[in-house]
This record gives sequence, structure tokens and C-alpha cells, in this order.
Amino acid sequence: MKLFRILAILPLALISLMNVGYSFGTDPKPDVTLAIAVAAMGVAGLVAVYGLARNTRWGIPAALVVAGVNVAAAALAIVADEEGAIVGLVVSAIALALAFAAWSAQRKVSVA
Repeated sequence: MKLFRILAILPLALISLMNVGYSFGTDPKPDVTLAIAVAAMGVAGLVAVYGLARNTRWGIPAALVVAGVNVAAAALAIVADEEGAIVGLVVSAIALALAFAAWSAQRKVSVA
């Protein structure tokens, strides 16, 4: 269904922009390796948003992978007591749920 795909774009774009912006944080200066990894996830998320917006074949699977990795990373950040981890977990979980709903709402036509 087109509605779920469009709704999945919003939180995925938001979490991707937050990931890209993490590298520019100055209060607790982020570790360089972690900042590069998080920025790469942000760019991958923006690519998945593009795939969802253009309704490509790889858009929904890419969104599922990126949102799933963000949920796992946010869970690890909660365990490490990082600032903003709960917000990241909530937004990532919403993106994952909407991407899964978009994936399950696709109609598969059989050629039988």
C-alpha cells in the first residue's frame, strides 16, 4: 500500500538526518570511528529513503535493514546510557514498523 511506504519515509529520513548530524556533535566529542560508522548509516538511510520515494524494488528491503540496524544500535546506546538513545529507539522502531507494514502490504501477483 502506498500510504505505508510514504509514512515510512518520514521517520526513516528523520533518524538518518540525526545519524548524519551525530558526527558534528561537540558537547561530548564523538569517537572518530563511531562518528564515521554512524554517518555511514545516516547516508545509507538517506539512500533507503530515496528508494522508498522512487518505489524501487530495493527500497523497502533497504529501509528494513537500515531501520533494524538503527533499532539495534539504539538498544546498545540505551545499555551504554548514551544521551538521546531513547529518542533514537522510538523513531527507529516507528520507521521499522512502517517499513515492515509497507513490505507486507505489497501485493504479490502469482502467475499460476
